[in-house]
Amino acid sequence: MSAPTLSDIDDAMEMQSIPVGYRDTPQDEEDDEDTFSDDDEIDELGMIAASTPQPNQKDPALKRHSYVTYIFVGLAAIVLLVEVLRRKEGSLSLNARTKATSDDLSTTSSGTTGDNLIIEFTVANLRTNSANCSHVGKMLQCIPQHNNATNKFRIQLHESWAPIGVKRFQELTVANFWDDARIFRVVPNFVSQFGISSYPDVQKYYDSLGNLKDDKVIGSNKRGTLTFATAGRNTRTTQLFINTADNKFLDKQGFSPIGEVLPPGDGYGSMDVVDEMYSKYGEDPDQGMIKEEGKEYLEEKYPLLSYFVTAVFV
Repeated sequence: MSAPTLSDIDDAMEMQSIPVGYRDTPQDEEDDEDTFSDDDEIDELGMIAASTPQPNQKDPALKRHSYVTYIFVGLAAIVLLVEVLRRKEGSLSLNARTKATSDDLSTTSSGTTGDNLIIEFTVANLRTNSANCSHVGKMLQCIPQHNNATNKFRIQLHESWAPIGVKRFQELTVANFWDDARIFRVVPNFVSQFGISSYPDVQKYYDSLGNLKDDKVIGSNKRGTLTFATAGRNTRTTQLFINTADNKFLDKQGFSPIGEVLPPGDGYGSMDVVDEMYSKYGEDPDQGMIKEEGKEYLEEKYPLLSYFVTAVFV
């Protein structure tokens, strides 16, 4: 539905202005001007008055055009209200996903600092049989084929490996950046990559902060490690990948791991959950379009992508 424009409303208003009519009463050629009586003048004035719509008369055309105007004005008001609400929602989403204070970072979990930072991820749309899936509210929860636990796994961050990268990941987690984030690049036996927000305004905010400086490569890119993606020296932003194979050749290219997926425990899985992330789209999703259109693009073009429901410190 297209919004009514100002010209549409002006046209409707002009249609209400019914021109004052007049009555042309040609005189008979034989009549003489001197024979025009006062009574005739009164009759003539009466006919003119009769042809002019009076304020208290119910003109059907006037009434109809008034309704048209009201409809246009009402539609314009609705469109304006929807736009205001949309922008307000976007503003709330941006605020909720970008504010991480020093106090927030110091209280991410009870007694967890340095190499003890642990984050639990809940994943939806895992590559599994539909028989293993159930809907909880609007969320699809699936139990991985090779694990009888849940659709959750945990990552332990290692500040001693990469302090700069760990701090950024911590900030993003506290700001709920990972909620609804798609794992948009899944190449089996190589990497599962994520880190573009499904909310364009949020992504623009973090892009505006600039790139991170590189950490020295201390850990190795073995299976299960978590590493920032780069496009060269000092270009890390918000994108990361989980190594789903031993990719030690990445060490010499400057890819510095910041953490690793933990073994399974009570109520959560491990790399078996990561291996169930949907991979049939391969590398097709366009990163530029994800940044520009977010969920709208992803849900329309790649609805089966796995994504994070929540990511919380434990």
